[in-house]
Amino acid sequence: MSFGLRARLSLMMFLQYFVWGIWLPMLAQHVGPNGLNLGDRALGWILMVYGLGSIIGPFILGQLADRFFATEKVLAFAHLVGGGMLIATAYATTFWPIFIMMLLYCHLYMPTIGLTNSLSFRALGEENQAMFPSIRVWGTVGWIAAGLFFASYLEYESFWPSSVLPMWQSLFNLSFVGEPAFRDCLRLSGFFSVLYGIYCLTLPHTPPAPAKETDPIDKKSAMLETLELMKFRSFAVLIVIAALIGILLAFFFAAENYFLEAVGVAPKQIGAYMTISQFAEAAVVLLIPLSVAKLGYKTTMLIGLGAWAARFGLSAIGYPKWLMISTLGLHGFAFGFFFIVAQMFVDRAASKDIKASAQSLLIFVIYGLGTVAGSLIAGETMHYFHTGEGPTGHDWRAIWAGPFVLTLICMAAFALLFKEQQIGEIREDADAHGAPSVPAH
Repeated sequence: MSFGLRARLSLMMFLQYFVWGIWLPMLAQHVGPNGLNLGDRALGWILMVYGLGSIIGPFILGQLADRFFATEKVLAFAHLVGGGMLIATAYATTFWPIFIMMLLYCHLYMPTIGLTNSLSFRALGEENQAMFPSIRVWGTVGWIAAGLFFASYLEYESFWPSSVLPMWQSLFNLSFVGEPAFRDCLRLSGFFSVLYGIYCLTLPHTPPAPAKETDPIDKKSAMLETLELMKFRSFAVLIVIAALIGILLAFFFAAENYFLEAVGVAPKQIGAYMTISQFAEAAVVLLIPLSVAKLGYKTTMLIGLGAWAARFGLSAIGYPKWLMISTLGLHGFAFGFFFIVAQMFVDRAASKDIKASAQSLLIFVIYGLGTVAGSLIAGETMHYFHTGEGPTGHDWRAIWAGPFVLTLICMAAFALLFKEQQIGEIREDADAHGAPSVPAH
């Protein structure tokens, strides 16, 4: 495995999550009381778009990458067009234009999460799968960099030295730029998305595995072949639990912004504070190969579920401020030990010709079904437990109690029903099904 290949894949992961890490954590501020003030329910619907984009988008782009076009070209198209849509959305000021444009954008962006995973696994080969966390961690670094970059952008007078300030000010004096505002989470994301789209054309060539005319319909459709894996109980349990945890992830993104403000964090500093989650994730991700080797997939994912439970349980306490901020550090174990290990398990279970679609299925249930349900539930929950004006006017103990109980149920079900030994049966069935050979590049 050459250093050059690892560097190219690492930069891909960095840019993939840098783009997302600018707009997603701060979109609530743009459409909320510190921006357009569209209301709690509008916030829930707008944050739901990346879930809706994970329902249809992965089926389409996963099929295209597995059967018709090289993965790197599909990625380039999605990010080039998507970047333009983000920039356009920044200039919308009412609910429907924002909702529709973000919905279209997310149909392009969300499938690329699974495609970057499948491209990485294809480039690494199964013999080097253990290297994936060391490449994926650069996505976490990208998310951290995005949060810190946007915080410094908003607070440029405090973050940048006096020698740099005139350059920033001259930029902000341009009529089409203006002073830094929360809407710039969309404009900046769009700009970097376009740059990323161009870079995608330089990624390792990852050709599709086209079906033959004599293949049955389930072989011609990579997604149908992927769904056949659901006949194995452990694979089905993982997919269902991942969807439920996806609800919690969406709940976190919808509510954590306001919660941190309620406990005393300044709105413009929230993005920077939320990078604590990613710093922890970056450290934990590097432990994944060791944990999987020593403890196995199941125990590692149970640790991740336990971190989710601890995070929501402590947030329900609501004080002191330092403890509420410290719970962000549990994100490393919660996200890395569950979601990233789940991606590794799915890659091991899928045959070579459906890896993109298998990863897309996981993205579909986490960021699709889970996010749609989670965003709607979060919006309605915050509306129901609204007790006054602003973020402090919510009953946060009641709001966080639901995710805490759901996590405990998920842990119990996963512990009882998931058997990681079944991965051998899944692979034997996939090999017997007969995957078409793909030339190495």
